[in-house]
Amino acid sequence: MNSGQETPVRFWRLDALRLAGVLAVVVQHAAVAYSAHVPWWYVRDPVKSALVDVILLICDGATMPLLFAVAGYFALPSLDRRGLVGFLAGRARRLLVPLVWLTLFFCPIIAYVDYRDKGGLDGFFAHWLAIAPTALDWRFLLFADADAAKLSQTLMWSFHLWFLAVLFVFCLVLTAARLAAGPWLTRRESRGGPGWGRLGLLALGVGLAAGFGQMACPDPAWARLGPFLVFQPTRLPLYAGFFLLGASVWKRGWSAENGLPGRPWAWGLACLFALVVMARTSGGTIEAWAAGGPSVPLALANGLARTAFALAATILAAWLIGRAKAGSPWRRPGLSRTSFDLYLYHFPPVVVLQYWLCGTALPVAAKFAVCTAVPILVCLGASRLCGRRVWTRPALVGLVFVGCAIFWG
Repeated sequence: MNSGQETPVRFWRLDALRLAGVLAVVVQHAAVAYSAHVPWWYVRDPVKSALVDVILLICDGATMPLLFAVAGYFALPSLDRRGLVGFLAGRARRLLVPLVWLTLFFCPIIAYVDYRDKGGLDGFFAHWLAIAPTALDWRFLLFADADAAKLSQTLMWSFHLWFLAVLFVFCLVLTAARLAAGPWLTRRESRGGPGWGRLGLLALGVGLAAGFGQMACPDPAWARLGPFLVFQPTRLPLYAGFFLLGASVWKRGWSAENGLPGRPWAWGLACLFALVVMARTSGGTIEAWAAGGPSVPLALANGLARTAFALAATILAAWLIGRAKAGSPWRRPGLSRTSFDLYLYHFPPVVVLQYWLCGTALPVAAKFAVCTAVPILVCLGASRLCGRRVWTRPALVGLVFVGCAIFWG
């Protein structure tokens, strides 16, 4: 962000990359209800699909590391431009305000649908009143995946908004590092690229840390520290590493004109190979935990494969988006706000549609398509309707909350 000439080129590519990552998150959430490997989802549809399992594996391995990498790329220039106080104040407004508001008044829709799907009979507002006091429960709790899904019916839970809380924690750490290291941390170099050596060492370190994280607790486990900070402990090294990777790429002076390291076909082969290894070792680590825990080689292989797949998929996605021509929807202004709104608001509509379609005669492909496309269209339309008016989004959430209380009692 040192020169006004390179900012527009760089930003449309990264904003488009972030939107692609968020669209993949929507696809992932729409797919889970039809996966044979995730029987604990909020809506248990009897129809399953092996193809959905493949889609889910790809999205689960690539999307969140990509989003943390893009966030890391933007973090250092924002910190440099705004200063310590301004940076944290801006992050709090962008991340914490919607996190608190939506956790309290929008995410309970997911909890209520889960409650109804499992046979609950109380109305929406009565259920919300029952779980509202748990917003004061700030104990650290660790759950297996099935237990987390079960307890999310009875606890105030941030669901998909965990990304906002974890990202804010990373920004806090980054601010502390800037305070300790001085202006050097946000001083951009002019080397024109991330560098193979630094990229490789960082990826290796992240993969090893992710592997050792697999030995600390099962990968599907979730932790809760209060209603707003919910996360998968074994994934934190991966997410922190990709946030650091994005920041490192910016600091090394990379911009869109520098291109990407390596050949696309090589990254494609690496992506495919890492995906196969990740799929084999992920199932192995989960099975090993049933017998007491995975071995060191198995855990490290999974951590390295997961890191390699996320890195290769991110670079491939950046290469594909970079080929968009002038006039393409990927180059439209405002993609940053669009992707953020889509991430914030898509999940309750996805789960509601999964609940309404559960048990119908529609084929699984049609259900999956509806649960993907309709929330995207609704959220994009609402985002365009609200525009830049700050008050419209909380007002819309309030109307949805009242509507649920009227519709479901």
